[in-house]
Amino acid sequence: MRVATTPTQLLEGFPVGPQPTACQHCGDTLQEGDRATVFAARPADTDQWAIHRPYCPTCSPDTIRHPTVGCTELLAQCRLGTRADLATQQTRLVVLEPELTDSSPPTNRATDPRAMPVPPR
Repeated sequence: MRVATTPTQLLEGFPVGPQPTACQHCGDTLQEGDRATVFAARPADTDQWAIHRPYCPTCSPDTIRHPTVGCTELLAQCRLGTRADLATQQTRLVVLEPELTDSSPPTNRATDPRAMPVPPR
């Protein structure tokens, strides 16, 4: 069954990674309550989304510069929160209050032929 949703609905509460996590660019620590930008992607052949790159506000890109052909990509600013699993006693950072800043459908590709797309991790 497919469910239609907006990017902000999709990203709200989505896991970013363990707490704390680091900015993809500078390595600064990101933790609960921090503002961040997240890059999420979904390959066209799957229904699974993943957040591949969190950024601190200083390193935050404004646009998706090198879209990956075959992936739907989202770039959103957000606040980071914590989701706790009491059974395992583990916490994870999650996206709160996402605001979409850019998106790229799977048919987009980098306009610069020298640009090498960054593969999802």
